[in-house]
Amino acid sequence: METIDSPQTPGREERLAAVVERCLESEAAYKLFERLGAIARLPIEDRLAYVARVRNSGWYTDDEVHAIERLVVSGTAKSFQEVIDQIRKERVQHEIERLTR
Repeated sequence: METIDSPQTPGREERLAAVVERCLESEAAYKLFERLGAIARLPIEDRLAYVARVRNSGWYTDDEVHAIERLVVSGTAKSFQEVIDQIRKERVQHEIERLTR
């Protein structure tokens, strides 16, 4: 499993940037990461139970289940959500400053 401390794989930063941009533009994508971030804050046994429910639901492909598992079990979803929230705050602040000039 790749962690935040893992060496960057080719194209990984671009893929992460694309996901962040989608979350900033799409309320549905943002809510998904907000939910995954909340789940990533739970005790590990609850995170594993959530992943098992996702896997057993039949609603997701194997690749999607693996992605959700990596994000939730490692806690990366929590960190990712925090980054997205910080960027959103900075954009709002920048817009406020622009409008008050």
